[in-house]
Order: sequence, then C-alpha cells, then structure tokens
Amino acid sequence: MPARHYGDAMTTDLSTLRRIPEGGLRQVFPEGDVHIAVDDAELAEYGRELGLRTLLVENAGELPPEANVAVFLRNGLVTRDVRRTFKGMRALLIPISSFDPTLEIAKYTMRLVLETDYEKACKWNRYWARRIAEESGALIFSNSAGTDLKCSLAMELNASAWLNPAIKPGQWVSIAAYAEMSITAPSSKDWHGAFTIEGTAVASGVLVATDARVTAEGAERIERAKRVRDEIAVQGGIRLELENSRLVSAVGDSGKDFTEAIKDATNPEYDGHVLELGIGTNMALLPHIEWQYNSQLNEGAGPVHLGFGEGMTGAHMDFVVPDGDHRFERTRQNG
Repeated sequence: MPARHYGDAMTTDLSTLRRIPEGGLRQVFPEGDVHIAVDDAELAEYGRELGLRTLLVENAGELPPEANVAVFLRNGLVTRDVRRTFKGMRALLIPISSFDPTLEIAKYTMRLVLETDYEKACKWNRYWARRIAEESGALIFSNSAGTDLKCSLAMELNASAWLNPAIKPGQWVSIAAYAEMSITAPSSKDWHGAFTIEGTAVASGVLVATDARVTAEGAERIERAKRVRDEIAVQGGIRLELENSRLVSAVGDSGKDFTEAIKDATNPEYDGHVLELGIGTNMALLPHIEWQYNSQLNEGAGPVHLGFGEGMTGAHMDFVVPDGDHRFERTRQNG
C-alpha cells in the first residue's frame, strides 16, 4: 500500500508546578525568559501567584521582538489584531474562551499548561504520524469499559499535530497541536471522507468549543450544547454508538438519550457524522484531569476523542475516552 498523503495541516517544522516556575514550558521555550500574556486581570494575578512572569495582552508591545510568550485568552477569541500583537515572537496559544471562560476553569487550564510534558506529547505525535502513514489496516481503540472503535482511514486526509517541542521566532502554535493528532477530511467539500468509524465509545469527558467565525445561529446552538454538556457531566459519562461514522445512539449513565440533542447542537445538517478523529498525545496529564470541566487541556488526556460539528454553524463537541489501548488491524496478504 502507498503511504498516506497528509494535507497542509500537518506541521513538520515542528514537573511539578513549583520546582521550575515555567514548568513544561521550558521544553517549548528552551532559552530566554518565558512570559505569560493574559487578557484578564484576575487570571494574570493567578499567574503571578504561581511564580510566572505575567503581563496583560494590552502591554505585550513592551516585550522583545522575539520574546517567548504563552498567550492565555479568557475574554476573547483569536483575532487578527491579537495575532498581530505577537508577530515575530515565539507564541503558544491557549484559547480558554473557546471552551469555558469562567475563572475556575481558566485557573485549571493554566495549571495543566504548566504540567504538560511537551517533549513526551511530541514524541507521541511523531509516533502517530509514522504509524498512520505506514499502516494500511484499520485502527482499533478498546478498553474494559466497553469502548470498541474500528477506524478505517482514507488514503488522503489531514492529520494536524506539532512534532517537535520548541517554537521558533514568528511561529504561532495552539496548545491543541501538542496535545492531539487531529484527523479530518482533506476538504470541507468532502467532510465525511477521511475515515469510517464503527462501534462504541464510552466517554468520560465532553467538551464544547466555539470558533471565532461562529454564526448567529451557530452561537444559539452552542448555548444549547453547553446545557447538554453540563447535564452529561453531572451524570459522569456517556456511551456513543456509531455506524458508518454516524452517531446512532448517545445514552448517558443515567439512561437518558442525548442523541437528537447532540445532533441539534452540532448542526443537524451533519446528521451526527463524526468530523474529527482525535488521537490524544498528552496522556501524561491524566492524573490531574477533572472530567467535569470544559477545558481544552482535557481533550488530549485520553487516547481518543470524537468530534462532532465545527464550532461555526453549531457547537464543536468532543467526546473523550479516558483510557484504553490501540492496535492496527492486520490486512490479508495477496496470495
């Protein structure tokens, strides 16, 4: 079988809290001071309590031209002006407001950014980039809780991840690029063509995210998605059944059926089709994870998550499987 082709999204150029104040961020920024830029005074104060070199985004013009900076956005989504502010710098983005901007979640997210082992996450990203390119058999995820997913990957797909920890001057990298190998369709015109997923996923984490390009109708769906997410979180988890990459059943631990609510919140035009197969590569965070939180850092802490919707015309909802194994199905040889 020929190696799979990856689209432009594949990036190829790619502790303890108190022991080193910058924590794992020293792996991202090996030399020089590490600055924490925050668009919120309360979170900036919390960063200082953690011993971090913290400033407000509005004062980022005072930083050196090639400064090392982790950008925490609690009050706003990513805009051209924000990106322009950090042009030329080494910038790691943490878009808290895309998930849940409450102060408790923002503090939790900041702690997990410091706890992340970026070298280990990138090692996993390199592993998955190699295996997905080389293997022709279906990818299987399973665990003792009932997860049993068979993921057959297309020959052309987008697989997005950051492969080496350090960020260079002028690079703007999202925390998600470290924490997951995100597999999507090669084109929005063929949004269901990257993979076929069959089976069961038992998820502990449910995330709701919004995109900066969200429409008015999409924003209304996202609000409904947040209410669905909160109800599932109280129950503790949810069991998803998929046929031909389409959600056919989503039942919470209490027995309540959320299938139609999820389809509605993620845009019913997609009819419950999975738009993203996410492979978690930040699993070293697992001991620190609180699954009831809607934090982006939870996304990569489980071995696999399934994403519905795109965050613009409806919510992007991720369902995170907290543990399990993986293997590639052997293909039958000719002759």
